[in-house]
Amino acid sequence: MKKLLESLKNLRNKWGEISKRKKIVFLIIVVAIIASLVVFLVSTTRTKYAVLFSKLDSSDAATVISKLDSDKIAHKEDSSTNTIYVPAADVDKLRLQYATNLKGGSTGFELFDNSANKFGTTDSEFNVEYQRALQGELERTIKNFDEISDARVHLVMSEDSAFVKDSTPASASVTVKMKAGETLSKDQVKAIISLVSGSVKNLPKENVQVVDDKMALLSKDLYNSKGKDDSSDTTDSAENRNKMESNVESELEKKALDSLESIYGKGKVKVKINADLNFDAQETNSQTYYDNKGNPNDPKNPTIVSQHSQESTNSQPQSTSSSPLDNNTNSNTIANNNSNSTSSSKDVTTNYDVSSETNKTVKAPGDVRRLTISVIVDGKINGDTQSTLTNVVSNAVGYNQQRGDTISVEGLPFDNTAETEAKKALKEMQDAQNAANKQKMYMAIAIGAGVLALAIITFVVIMIRRRKQAADEEEFDEDLDSTQNLDVVVGDEIKKSKTKFAPIDFEGEEDEQTHIEKEIKKYASTKPEQVVDIVKAWLTNEER
Repeated sequence: MKKLLESLKNLRNKWGEISKRKKIVFLIIVVAIIASLVVFLVSTTRTKYAVLFSKLDSSDAATVISKLDSDKIAHKEDSSTNTIYVPAADVDKLRLQYATNLKGGSTGFELFDNSANKFGTTDSEFNVEYQRALQGELERTIKNFDEISDARVHLVMSEDSAFVKDSTPASASVTVKMKAGETLSKDQVKAIISLVSGSVKNLPKENVQVVDDKMALLSKDLYNSKGKDDSSDTTDSAENRNKMESNVESELEKKALDSLESIYGKGKVKVKINADLNFDAQETNSQTYYDNKGNPNDPKNPTIVSQHSQESTNSQPQSTSSSPLDNNTNSNTIANNNSNSTSSSKDVTTNYDVSSETNKTVKAPGDVRRLTISVIVDGKINGDTQSTLTNVVSNAVGYNQQRGDTISVEGLPFDNTAETEAKKALKEMQDAQNAANKQKMYMAIAIGAGVLALAIITFVVIMIRRRKQAADEEEFDEDLDSTQNLDVVVGDEIKKSKTKFAPIDFEGEEDEQTHIEKEIKKYASTKPEQVVDIVKAWLTNEER
C-alpha cells in the first residue's frame, strides 16, 4: 500500500512538472484512445438484429410476440409493417421453430382439434364451423401463390333437399390482394376458380367470382351459364384472334428485319406488316374416277368394260270379227283372216368402270388471307436499291401477289432527336455518376490523407517535444551541477573560484557583481521553469 501511495505521489509530482501544452496533448491522446475503445466495444458487443418475419397478419404477429416473450428472447417490432426482429445469430433457428405458429390470419381445420370439448354440437353449428374451416384452408392455399400477398374467401354452401331438382348450388367469392407490380393472367384466375370449385361440394365454376384489391372483376366472361370456358375456342374469341395475328406479324417482321439489318445495321430499318388471317374453318370433298388403266376419267363418259346385246322378233296372224250391237238378236259373226301381227325385242347389258377416289380436306382457321408490308430505310435510296430490297423482303415474308399482298419500300431520313437526347441524357447521368464517384473517392483520399497528415504531424510534434525536453533536462543537469557548490545570495560577495576562466571585459562602470545579476535575471526571464526547479533543488538540499 505504501508503494502504491508513493507511486501515486511520484506520478502526481511528474504530472505537475509537465508543461500545460504537454498536458493538453496528453489528455487529447487519452480521450481519443478511450473513445476508440468505447466505439470498438460497443460495435462488437452490441446485439445485431435480423428480420424473423415481415408483413405478418395482426393475429400472427401477436402470437409470435407472445411466444418470444414467454421464451424470454430479445426482440424488436415495427408496428407499421408488422415486422419482428430477433438476434441475427438465432434467426434461422427461431424461424423454423415459430413457423408452425403462423396461420396467415386464417383459421383452418384446427377448429376441430378440440372436438372432444364440442360434444353436443348441433348439425347447424357443425356446418358453420366446417364452412369457416374450409374458408380458412382455401385462403391459406391462395396466399401461397407468388403473385398474391393476401386473400379472403367467402362461401355460401349448397342446401340439400329431399328432391334433387330443388337442391341449391353453392357459390363463392374470392378477394385477392396483389403484391406490388404483380398481376394475374386469365389462366391463373381460372386456376383459382378451379381450385375453389373443386374444394366445395356442388360449386360450379360459373358461381365463383374473383375480385382484386382494385375492385376489378377478374372472373368476368370466363365461364358461361353452363360452366363452359368461353375463351377456349380460338375461332370465337376476338382476343385470341388478335393474339394470333400479332404473333404472325411479329414473326414475319423479325424475318424481314433479320435480312435488312445485316445490310443497314440495327435501328436503320423499320418494318411493319399487317396480316389478315382467315379464321373460317373450311371442309372440301372431292371424288376422282379412274379407267381400267388407272387414268382419271370423265364421270359423264365412263369407260365401258363389257357389253351384251340380245334381239328377238315374233310374227303371227291377226283375226277380226263383228257382231250385232244387240245381244238379244241372233249371233251372226263375220270373221276376217286377211292380216298378220309382228313383235320384236332387244336387250342390251353394258358394264362400266366405276373406280373412284374420294378426298376430304379440312383447313384449320388461321390461314393467311392477305399481307400488307411496309418497309422504311433510313436515308434516300435509288430505284435499283428499292427493287432489290423489295425482292429481299418478298422472299423473306412469303409475298404472294395472287393472294392480293402489297409491299412498299421507301427511303426516308429518320428523326433521331429523341434517341440523341436520350443518349445525351444517359451520358450526362453517367458523367454525373462518375463525377459523384470521383468526388467520393477524392473525399475519401482527402480524409485519409488528412488523418495520415495529422498522425504524422502529431508524431513529429511529439518527437520534437521529446528532443527538446531531453535537451532542456540535459541543460538543467549541467546548470544544476554548476550551482551545487554555489552558496551565495544576491548582494553577497562572490568568492573567487579556483578555476581559471578567461577574463571578461565589462563595459562602462559595470563590474562582475552587476554582470552576474543581469545574467541571472535574464536567465530567469527566459527560462522561469528551470529557475523554479533550481530553487526547489536548493530547498531540497537545505532540508537534507
